[in-house]
Amino acid sequence: MRVIKINIKNFRQLRDTTLDLEDELTVVIGKNNTGKTSLLLCLEKFIGASFKKNPFTFEDINLDAKNELQSIVVDGTENSKNISISLKIFIKYGEDDDLENLGDKVIMDLEIENNIAVIAFEYYITPEEILRLREDFLKISQKRFGEGKKEKNLFDFLNDSHAKYFSTSRRSLHFDWQKNKEIDDKFVDLDRENIDLSKVINFKWISARRNVSNQDTENSLSQLSAKLYKKLESNEASESVVESFKETLSDTDSKLNVVYGEIFKDVINDVRRFGGLTKNDSVIKIVSSLQHRNLLEENATVMYGLGGGQHDLPENYNGLGYLNLISMIFEIKLKIHDFNKELHESPADINLLFIEEPEAHTHPQLQRIFIKNIKLLLNSGIFRSDGISQKIQTILTTHSSYIVSESNFEDIKYLKKTDGGVIAKNLKELKDYYEDSQHYTFLKQYLTIHRSEIFFADKAILIEGDTERILIPAMMSKIDNEDLIQEIESNVSSGTPLLSQNISMIEVGAYSHIFDKFVNFIGVKTLIITDIDSSKLVQSVDSNGNDKLDKDGEPVKTLQKCCIEESTHTTNSSLKFFYKNSEINFYSEMKFQDKSLSKDKDSNWIQNVEGNLLCAYQTLEKNAEGEKYHARSFEDSFFHINKSFIKNISYDENHEFTGGEKLPSLVQKHLKSFVDGKIGPYDFAEKAIGSKPSFAMEVLLNSTIEEKFILEPTSKKQIKISVEFHNWNTPSYIEEALKWIKKD
Repeated sequence: MRVIKINIKNFRQLRDTTLDLEDELTVVIGKNNTGKTSLLLCLEKFIGASFKKNPFTFEDINLDAKNELQSIVVDGTENSKNISISLKIFIKYGEDDDLENLGDKVIMDLEIENNIAVIAFEYYITPEEILRLREDFLKISQKRFGEGKKEKNLFDFLNDSHAKYFSTSRRSLHFDWQKNKEIDDKFVDLDRENIDLSKVINFKWISARRNVSNQDTENSLSQLSAKLYKKLESNEASESVVESFKETLSDTDSKLNVVYGEIFKDVINDVRRFGGLTKNDSVIKIVSSLQHRNLLEENATVMYGLGGGQHDLPENYNGLGYLNLISMIFEIKLKIHDFNKELHESPADINLLFIEEPEAHTHPQLQRIFIKNIKLLLNSGIFRSDGISQKIQTILTTHSSYIVSESNFEDIKYLKKTDGGVIAKNLKELKDYYEDSQHYTFLKQYLTIHRSEIFFADKAILIEGDTERILIPAMMSKIDNEDLIQEIESNVSSGTPLLSQNISMIEVGAYSHIFDKFVNFIGVKTLIITDIDSSKLVQSVDSNGNDKLDKDGEPVKTLQKCCIEESTHTTNSSLKFFYKNSEINFYSEMKFQDKSLSKDKDSNWIQNVEGNLLCAYQTLEKNAEGEKYHARSFEDSFFHINKSFIKNISYDENHEFTGGEKLPSLVQKHLKSFVDGKIGPYDFAEKAIGSKPSFAMEVLLNSTIEEKFILEPTSKKQIKISVEFHNWNTPSYIEEALKWIKKD
């Protein structure tokens, strides 16, 4: 028996969110403020310990539901339905499950094909109570007006008094297995039937705000050890070791009695001497009365050993990350014992544990170790009274790309904000979107092993290779500096700097088209920086140098890379995939505003000026020496636009060629030919580069900083700006693309 999904409506930003749960571990990820904590709090308030205390506040209600309530109360809009926060839990059971606790009140359909039970929780206000609220609010408003007081709005009024009008309910809903849908108006009132749901589902959670620190006075782990002992004490499996502990304390009491008698002898004699004791009175004694529980609470200390255990140090000497990991393990063990309940009492049918952000204070290696072992830890200790083991279903939220990288792809649920609220997507559904299973397998392995940080990004840049990976952050910095200067001079904001935005840059080689369904699935604005890869049709020849002919005797031609001037086609797979065209003229003539793409209703990429994906490739541009050139690749584009920069660092002040000192990664004879104007950027890029990453690093090493003083128009003050990488230029196709991704 397990929870297969939960649905939450109108709780904070969760307008209508459905989350599918896995059998064992469900990993919930998403950018900041996408409802991960709201998910936890809704579960705690409905099925946790808080439910009996009516823990809801008016602020828990989704804004749309609040506005709907205000429209009815203040504006008099007609209404005939409840307004509520709701949680629905869908439970799947099998033939081998004990259904005693579910019973005929929770299971409403005995059809053999139907194995789903739905339990619904609500915090609601009825139409009748809304009418009463309207009357009360009107009276209050009139009274305040008569007293000359400031008008109080409905939300302020309900912040203090919502509990007078709202109620809670627990119901079992009929599930129509043929339509795969619950029926809201066909139900059993579980409160009226006095059904104890604690036997059906038990919810525990571990907060991200764990009480660990390495302050000198901190001993939170020691306190946890005492709590863990209390659980072990009631565990039948630990009975013998607990008895041994108690016997040891009893022996210690006897020995301490003798010592106490000596220690307090003078005090007892003084009492006797002052007449506090007479001959026939009972003799006062100070005896040892060690209590096993109190002893652990007050005196047990967690230590850790150094030097093979020869040196013990207190827990607070550990780093926060290690303390956090140990604390989580202690807390998980405590929750496991809580799930087991008391001695001889079976646990609930479903045990649901929520772990919030286990990565706090923890370095990447510990995060990986934690997620690798969590399933083993969680399934080690839940047993029914008949000895049969049970699983703990666990929901884990995280912002850690390291935890995601070690998680099973199929366990991951991605929370995404939309205009209608927050939706939860199963990453395993991507398999259905990819017709090519090999592409799906590649994507799954690549994302979880290398680049899982994209799940937490607001925007993504897909690049081809090492050169772009090293130089594009510097190009982003250049744009930020230029925009800052313009912002100061014009006193108009240029938006959030690129380097301050949550942008994930991923190296994908020539395979950016494989990511098309994924970036659309998670909905991030995506920039693809690629090469135009110009080519021309040439006659194919065999190994003997003879022209190849097809079966009809016609020449066989193949595409061969070449400079733009000679080209007819592109061989770039991504460009052909996204724009459905292979002719080079199509790309060389395309305007920038026509490059952005979106998906149509048939899931085809189409050109759209408002699109959320854009492919950037080389374009015609003029360098500082007035030369026009259309590049084929990133490298020849960079060489062309920065010919002056390369020439300046290849010659010293005496006009002696010293290229090998500052650009050792380049073949020197071709470097000299290029800066002397004997070969062009295309031939230079083809022949001169020994190592692309090394060349990119040499560009950064030879970069300079220029100090600029900008006049601020309002204050008339000179503002000093340090412009990094000022002695080289960014190719125009990258610059305009980075400005595009910068915009919201």
